[in-house]
Amino acid sequence: MRRSMKYGLYSAVLAGVVGATVAWANVDKTVTLRVDGQVQKVHTVAGSVLGVLEVAHYPVGPHDVVAPALDARVHNGSQIVLRRGRLLRLMVDGVPRKVWVTAPTVAEALSQLGYSDSDYSSVSRDQRLPLSPTLITLRRPKQVSITADGRTRIVTTTAPTVAALLAELRIAVGPQDMLSAVANSPLRDGEIINVTRVRANSVVKNHPVPFPTQRVGDSSMYVGQSKLVRNGKNGVEAVTTDVVYVDGKVVGKTIVKRVVTVPPIAAIVKVGTKPQPAPPAPPAPVINVDPGSAQATGKQLAAQRGWGADQFSCLYQLWNNESGWRVDAQNPSGAYGIPQALPGDKMAAYGSDWQTNAATQIKWGLAYIAGRYGTPCDAWSFWQSNGWY
Repeated sequence: MRRSMKYGLYSAVLAGVVGATVAWANVDKTVTLRVDGQVQKVHTVAGSVLGVLEVAHYPVGPHDVVAPALDARVHNGSQIVLRRGRLLRLMVDGVPRKVWVTAPTVAEALSQLGYSDSDYSSVSRDQRLPLSPTLITLRRPKQVSITADGRTRIVTTTAPTVAALLAELRIAVGPQDMLSAVANSPLRDGEIINVTRVRANSVVKNHPVPFPTQRVGDSSMYVGQSKLVRNGKNGVEAVTTDVVYVDGKVVGKTIVKRVVTVPPIAAIVKVGTKPQPAPPAPPAPVINVDPGSAQATGKQLAAQRGWGADQFSCLYQLWNNESGWRVDAQNPSGAYGIPQALPGDKMAAYGSDWQTNAATQIKWGLAYIAGRYGTPCDAWSFWQSNGWY
């Protein structure tokens, strides 16, 4: 081969190699790919954004955001931003909601949707969002008024239910307490909750049991005569009462049990059964306010009722303790006269001179004793146990 031809052939081959190198340099390029904030370099010969993403194995979905557009041409040094869509299944204050976001983290997604850091989120805000659907429960802060144990508090909370708020505030609700709201109901903004404390306990108190009086017939004593042979004594009864308190105040009492712990001891009185002889006609009573005369009058009038010396002895002690046998004896309670009638004007039934006449007062007093106790000794027995008759 001639030397000129040889150099010509070399020149042609060299020109072909150089041309191909220049063309390849225009096709092969390095592109910066930023996917969900993560940066990587991609070496590619693709001519468009879509081609670069396909080479890098990033399929583009309908909820993804790409910049520049998928059909835009790329050059060496181009930058492509891909933000992939994520489906959030939100439960906002109990209301379900579906929304697509392109934020890579929970915090960024919630911020884009307008939820503040004060809102409760069931998923940590620092967590990155997967491409699969994510369930997030959200609760906005609510202002609630709660009254318990004499204290009212206004709190701002994201607790889901009334029970959760009570637990958060460490307010225990007992089985007998009353709650103004349903415990497992969702909290509402502006809700007013009242906890009413209900307590019940049993109280045992002792009460006296009055003693009875047993009358035993005695043939050695005249009818109308009696003698106290044994003093009575009150017993003791334990009474159990259930007491209900609402917020510390008593609202109800119920007696649930009575137990006699100490039985009463009956008083025993002997009463005469022998017929009373007809009494002689009594002399006319001497009306005098002198105590000695009043006692004599009392003895005569008692005898007219068939009451002998033993009964008068009881009568003497009874009225001696009540009034000292003074016709004008007065008590702050309003009792008046020898028998201490209450009120004193009861004795007017036996005479308008009841305030000054011992006989009038004694007649009334003897009638009162006969009607209420039977005999002066029975009345005196009662007085000894009670201090009044």
